[in-house]
Amino acid sequence: MLTARIDRIWLRCTLAGATLVAAAGAPAEMAAAQEETILQAVTVTARKREETVLEIPESISTISAETIDRANIAGLEDIGFAVSNLSLSQRADGFPNVSIRGLGSFGNTQGVGFYIDDVQNFTDASARVGDIERIEVLKGPQGTLYGGSNIGGAVRFVTGRPDPSGFSGRVKAITGGQDLRDIEALLNVPLGESWAMRLFGYSHSDDGYLVNGNLPRTNGGEGSSDPDIGRVDENGVRLSFAGPLSERLSMYATVRWNELDAPNNVWTTELDNNYEFPHVLGRTYNPRLNRDTVAGTLEFAYDVGGYEVKSVTSYTDNTLVQNIDLDISQEYVLDLFRPELFKILTQEIRVTSTGSGPFEWLAGLYYIDYREEMDSVLLFRGGASLFDGVIPTAAEEPQTIDTVPFEDRQRDREQIAAFATASYRAGSWEFGGGARVDRWRAFVRNRQSGLTGEEEETEFLPRASITYFLGESGSNLYANVAQGFEPGGFNLANFEGSNVLFGFGPEKATSYEIGYKGRLLDGRLLLSVAAFGVDYRDRQFELQTTDPQTGNIVEGILNAGDSSQYGAEIDLTYQATENLTISFGAGMVDAEWDSGTVLDDGTDLSGLTPPFMTENSMTLAADYERSLTGDWSFVGRLQLTHIGEFETDLGNNFQNPSYDLVGVRAGIARENWEIAVSVENVFDEEYYTDTTLFPNFNPLIPQPSLIIGTLGQPRLVTLSASVNF
Repeated sequence: MLTARIDRIWLRCTLAGATLVAAAGAPAEMAAAQEETILQAVTVTARKREETVLEIPESISTISAETIDRANIAGLEDIGFAVSNLSLSQRADGFPNVSIRGLGSFGNTQGVGFYIDDVQNFTDASARVGDIERIEVLKGPQGTLYGGSNIGGAVRFVTGRPDPSGFSGRVKAITGGQDLRDIEALLNVPLGESWAMRLFGYSHSDDGYLVNGNLPRTNGGEGSSDPDIGRVDENGVRLSFAGPLSERLSMYATVRWNELDAPNNVWTTELDNNYEFPHVLGRTYNPRLNRDTVAGTLEFAYDVGGYEVKSVTSYTDNTLVQNIDLDISQEYVLDLFRPELFKILTQEIRVTSTGSGPFEWLAGLYYIDYREEMDSVLLFRGGASLFDGVIPTAAEEPQTIDTVPFEDRQRDREQIAAFATASYRAGSWEFGGGARVDRWRAFVRNRQSGLTGEEEETEFLPRASITYFLGESGSNLYANVAQGFEPGGFNLANFEGSNVLFGFGPEKATSYEIGYKGRLLDGRLLLSVAAFGVDYRDRQFELQTTDPQTGNIVEGILNAGDSSQYGAEIDLTYQATENLTISFGAGMVDAEWDSGTVLDDGTDLSGLTPPFMTENSMTLAADYERSLTGDWSFVGRLQLTHIGEFETDLGNNFQNPSYDLVGVRAGIARENWEIAVSVENVFDEEYYTDTTLFPNFNPLIPQPSLIIGTLGQPRLVTLSASVNF
């Protein structure tokens, strides 16, 4: 069930219960013997209305709250291991690297949207959401309903809502290796007959698995930093209220806060494809990332009768301060101090039909005001002389700090969009369609040079589908076509003689998908199969290099070119017995740059494989639950995951190797209690969740670039205990 495209809710139906007894007079013993366990299709809100995944003519994977708990899904990479054709990991600076079916990219480009309920999270997608009812992964371009930054799909965290029916709560604590300590608590409190409050909070600390070895430098000096370079401390709270304001009008309001103190860009470095996966790093200091986020959402829903009007407003204030050891070594050469401030306002108003007829529709308006400011500097801590071949003494190094402005910018983006979708059911056929008109404006000012860049464009994003239902079970065949885009923008550099910043255009994708969704074996098997093709235009990629004219470091985004890709997926959940559920998911993607794709520097990419795209993935999971003596039950899970290799650079010179992971969890449960032991990465496999090329800023290493990677979690044993009340 870890990789189930159609995640399951266990529904134990006593088919030979009271109804059969009344109808046929069968004894209770016979009724109990005929008890069966069947699987129900999950109800989701992926298309901004409640419906089951079987009703939606596109690929959607769901992960239930039960699976999140029993599979120990805690970080972004765990979700990536759970869903076929989803490459998802947490970058070393806390941001996500993500692509779905090869759409999207790593680095500062995004391409896949992260959502907490109906609000896109642009600033802290790696933060813990908690109190999650399910995770929905929407595959393929989601431009019609979700707009820009969703060219590859969307990952939605659907949270629990305040419940006025009764007081309830949950506390869970985890401890284990790496001095890991984690506690989270949930409280639901009724406030009168119809209102309720919900409070979730967590605290996490972990020494991590990387070590600062304080390695000796060229001049004989050594650092004295804390060896626990990978230590993480994170805390967060989310408070929500919900209830009716009148007979037809209801309100939902939530505010969340989280803070993170974590390692920043503590990449492991490799010189070639002979990976050594070192856990001991050489750094002059422990670079850190400090992030503080406050965000609020206000939602009003008005039932007009036959349709519902909903308004969703959000505001996010995020402060991010990064310290980065750019030379990635124990030498005093080059560091970066990068503070950022984000202020984001979004507003969506939509109208949705609520009738039970064959015609369903939705229409809405969306607006975003995205503002970012950055004032970063490069720090030469006495090591600048290394570029001239002069090695300073250990005493001289920290005495001289030269600062050079690096990124002093203001970046604004505004979007306003109108969208609509509709579907019509005629017998066994359903026809669907929709479109979005999205007007976006990007503005960037380099406050150091005074140069600016501004661009406006309007995108038209259609979508169409056709579905044929096979009988009354909900099984169906479908086909769809969809378009998505990622807005363009501007880098802080400009060409020699130009008085405007160097810009990059939007990337666009058109996806074609056919598939089957079915309920088989008397409801004990849920199966989903899909095949797809994607026409990907003007793909955006992030690059770090040095300006040949000025010698300054340049970090920017460019449109590398066009690519074509094809792939397939299969996902199933099988209730083998009343006690055993087996889940399997697999996916593959084959892609190459179109003929004639040539970079500005003359590099011909024609026929090569685009980077950061996992070629294949597979997960097999078995969940077992059985009653023991008294009221106790045994709960266990075995999980096998395979992640295929992917290219690390545009020229296919380096590859991130494939890897296989095994995880187990076993515990006992009684009424509202559960105690379990988990082992992650049982066989201590060494792997990178991501790798890429990075310019070498250490003149003592004679090569222009290095391979940097985020080292994956080694074997970790934890003990958890939870209680519901």
